[in-house]
Amino acid sequence: MDFGYGNGVDGVFKFISNAEVLAVFFPKFGQSVVVDIRPKDGVAPLVRVVPMARSIADRLRTIKRMRPDLPRPQDIIAVPWVGYVEAMKTSGLWDKVVARIEESGFPDAVTAAETAFAELVRLERRELAQLIMGEQYETLWARPTS
Repeated sequence: MDFGYGNGVDGVFKFISNAEVLAVFFPKFGQSVVVDIRPKDGVAPLVRVVPMARSIADRLRTIKRMRPDLPRPQDIIAVPWVGYVEAMKTSGLWDKVVARIEESGFPDAVTAAETAFAELVRLERRELAQLIMGEQYETLWARPTS
């Protein structure tokens, strides 16, 4: 399976293995999961679901506000995910993210990652329910009735 990334997510995996700050964003429902594993004594990695940013510059400002004790990140890996949230697990992407968090040595951060994943699934399901029920969506065209 290619999950919308050509021959697979292997290229994305390489970036994740080196990233200190990662944002996976979901255009379908306007949310992101931000993972900041920059090391600092006694400071656990940040794993949080936040609204999707309009730009990388906006995301960097948000991260600086969430982690004021750390310097502004030098770079950030932003991964658009257009598939279902659960596909992050079946593709192996989420396992790579969690492995990076585990390397930090903060078990609470791993728990935060699983909580964030469950929140993403919940938000996606809510968006799909709204689509099915017609909430926040309008029909662009309808089949003529006879």
